[in-house]
Amino acid sequence: MPLIEYLKSNKNLTWLVLLFGMLVIFTLLISWTLHRQAIKLTRAAFDQHVEELIQSLQLQMHENEQILLGTKGLYEASQSVERDEFHRYLNSFELAKKYPGIQLVGFSQWIKPEELESVIQKIRDDGFPQFTIRPQGERDSYTMIIYAEPFTGRNVAAFGFDMFSESVRRAAMTASVENNQATLSGKVTLVQENQGPVQAGTLLYLPIYKKNMPLNNSAERWQALEGFVYAAFRMGDLINDGLPRGNNINFTLYAGETANKTLELYNSLEAEDENFSPAFSEARQFVVMGQPWLVNVVSNKSFEARHRSYVALIALALGLFINCLLCAMFYVLAGQRQRALLLAQKMTEDVYAKNQQLKSNQERFELALESSAMGVWSLSFSDKHLQWDVSMYALFGLPNGRVLSSYESFLSLVHSDDRQRVFEEIAQAIEGQKGYDTEYRIVWPDHSIHYLASRAKIIYEHDEATSLIGICWNITERKRLDKVKTEFVSTVSHELRTPLTAISGALGLTVNGALGELPGRVKNVLDIAYKNAQRLTLLINDLLDIDKLLAGKLEFHCEVQPLLPLIESAIAENKNFAEQMQVRFFIETPQFNGKVNVEDVRFLQVMANLLSNAAKFSNPNSDVFVSLTEVHGYARVSVRDNGVGLAEESKIHMFEKFYQADSSDTRKKGGTGLGLSIVKETIERMNGRVGFTSILGKGSTFYVELPVVHD
Repeated sequence: MPLIEYLKSNKNLTWLVLLFGMLVIFTLLISWTLHRQAIKLTRAAFDQHVEELIQSLQLQMHENEQILLGTKGLYEASQSVERDEFHRYLNSFELAKKYPGIQLVGFSQWIKPEELESVIQKIRDDGFPQFTIRPQGERDSYTMIIYAEPFTGRNVAAFGFDMFSESVRRAAMTASVENNQATLSGKVTLVQENQGPVQAGTLLYLPIYKKNMPLNNSAERWQALEGFVYAAFRMGDLINDGLPRGNNINFTLYAGETANKTLELYNSLEAEDENFSPAFSEARQFVVMGQPWLVNVVSNKSFEARHRSYVALIALALGLFINCLLCAMFYVLAGQRQRALLLAQKMTEDVYAKNQQLKSNQERFELALESSAMGVWSLSFSDKHLQWDVSMYALFGLPNGRVLSSYESFLSLVHSDDRQRVFEEIAQAIEGQKGYDTEYRIVWPDHSIHYLASRAKIIYEHDEATSLIGICWNITERKRLDKVKTEFVSTVSHELRTPLTAISGALGLTVNGALGELPGRVKNVLDIAYKNAQRLTLLINDLLDIDKLLAGKLEFHCEVQPLLPLIESAIAENKNFAEQMQVRFFIETPQFNGKVNVEDVRFLQVMANLLSNAAKFSNPNSDVFVSLTEVHGYARVSVRDNGVGLAEESKIHMFEKFYQADSSDTRKKGGTGLGLSIVKETIERMNGRVGFTSILGKGSTFYVELPVVHD
């Protein structure tokens, strides 16, 4: 029979073919769309890495320029800068610690031929009898390095070098005078490269002019030129130590507009497989301090593995499977519809209703578990038999057919660092001491680590506990996002601290008179800037403290000691703040004179947060009371105010990071929303606990408790 006639005679099959074709087309369209979207997202991620790399390079060089600008200010503020003054000023920046990319900061004096001998003799008289200029020879002018910091190790080799005698350096120095701005040189080999592997180098120049001379054009600037302050960089040290960089991209940096090997400044390309070809590459030109740079960036295996997406392939396979399943169901249902109706008519109404209800409940339960990605388990107390549903095997990365029926086999899958804690929590739940609600890590057969959350309740029969039934769900992605958020805060805080330290240091030197006496109005403005820089430093320190606490990197050095002296010290240290907020601190008669195991510095930080919060949110001319009592084997320190109090919706969030109960009012009073989070994490790290009570409009009492140490 011809195919067309057969389809006409079988309408069900005709509809089946039409339905299958439409579903296949729809599935292919979805898969292609997902594939194209995945490529776009990966390209966007690569472009973002490239942009971040360029911005990091530019930002690093601009930060280094600030050192030269500060040094130039030293020369402009002084009649003359002697060697020891130059040393003290640059030593205050702690170059090796805070600016690891800078190899040397120095001063090169501009010398006319007739002045050369007298300048050399002066330096010899300063304690350098063998000093001379290098290279020797007669030239129209000289730029001799007379100061260099740090003046140790390989940097000594730069002392006396005439940088104007070399073409690349001369071009950058000339451009800095012609344009009257900081200028970066091309690729050079530093004279300091006299030991160890040789790295490509570059130099940043800033001209220094004699005082009270016109600087309106290049001729006047050359006439007034006194010398150059400059910074020397070893590019390998600058990029490896001075720039934050992940392992997502490799790049090659050139000091020019072309990818010429002779102009190569830095190359991070690692040995890849011979068959590996980067999926993404980008060549970008940009200008840094007057010097054109070219960077060639390529993706590496790590980046491509991290961004490889199988969503389109999974969607295609799943779509085809569902299409076939739906078509099979359609065909079977269509062919057996009449028999199903006859069979249904023979059932009693009662049995039919019960089956329908049971089926509906079961489908809802399975759908709820499937949509929530939860697994169900039960543990029998009589024989320690463990029963899992199908979803539990997927959560633990096990094949569905594997036999796993004992409590001990479950514990073997739990991470060794969490195993004892999980065992104790289940035991406490069985004994009725507390409910079972926990999180723990598991190790899959492929040795990968995953995070699970689990809750359970006890099942009773005739008032006797017989089993424990619970659920599990995967929280690995949530943990990963929490880690990404924490790393982001940590990275931003550290990146803010570096320029802020330089700004605060420069402002501190200025307002303290290190650069000379300032006019009254200028000093007032700089005082305000200096105080705000210090306040910003405190806020960044809060971010770093909470980051270290959550990461477990903050060390505690506890010792057994009484709490009352620490409380008195905390009140004394925060007295000025209380006076600013127009409140008074009082210690109520202590009801506890024992000792606790505590670190005094961390406890003072906890008290400072509690006292400052109480002062900020108290009414003017009111009192804040501090009490010390013993509660069930814990020493409790309470801080009670008569302020605004807390609304009910705010209480459950009080110890969360960045949460502020009344953001509008809190912004007026200042704060990051991290204080109480730091209090909670710090006290819990010292085996303590925190809590509070509050009534809206009547005030709040926040307390911390530490275990009492008995002799």
